[in-house]
Amino acid sequence: MTVAAAQIIVAREESAFFRRAVDLFVIAVRKSAEPSVALSGGSTPKKLFELLAAPEASAQVAWDRVRFFWGDERCVPPEHADSNFRMAQESLLSKLPVDAARVHRMRGELDPQKAAAEYEQVMSAALPGRPWPKLDFVLLGMGDDGHTASLFPGTAALEENTRWVTANRVEKLNASRLTFTFPLINHARRIVVMVAGAAKAGVLGEIFSGAGKYPIERVSPIDGELIWLLDAAAAGALPASARSGATYI
Repeated sequence: MTVAAAQIIVAREESAFFRRAVDLFVIAVRKSAEPSVALSGGSTPKKLFELLAAPEASAQVAWDRVRFFWGDERCVPPEHADSNFRMAQESLLSKLPVDAARVHRMRGELDPQKAAAEYEQVMSAALPGRPWPKLDFVLLGMGDDGHTASLFPGTAALEENTRWVTANRVEKLNASRLTFTFPLINHARRIVVMVAGAAKAGVLGEIFSGAGKYPIERVSPIDGELIWLLDAAAAGALPASARSGATYI
């Protein structure tokens, strides 16, 4: 599936943007008896998590049957302010009746290579499917440079085709990150990319014009669905072909 073939949803209002994100999550997890989801970090997912934890949404999900993973993580301990796990724990998991044994965090406090290998083993033990598991729901965002998860431009992880999880050195951040690889992401049943804000509009315009130079353009489900959920500001520079095929809510 190419970016052009993906479903595009543009929300005119912030409330509609997050309501649709909640619906996409709930629909995905309710399709499976043992749903597996991969969460992401950032301010936009945090708002989504807060809404999922609210009574109206939380009542729709059998949370004790959900397995939680993370698409990427900073190399910090779980109590660190930059930890993606900590954000999800505080905004979502701590407020729900989740099964702690089904919450699988990336151990960012370990050596990055060791942490990546360990997480792949954890996923392999928890999920069926070889050579690639099929996560029911993968939540992604997009940076101003077109990165997603911790798959940054010019980094080695972009070319990783055999590992599920890898340690990725990001020189411009002078840091290493843990991240899902593209093959793992692309085997998911549903991938939702949430993008908000005018700062992302230019890159999105290039992506939907077929730029072919941004990491996120490699998100291409093999046998699943790809949904771009955009707010009006982020969608401001979409080419006419993308606008005409989008669903506006």
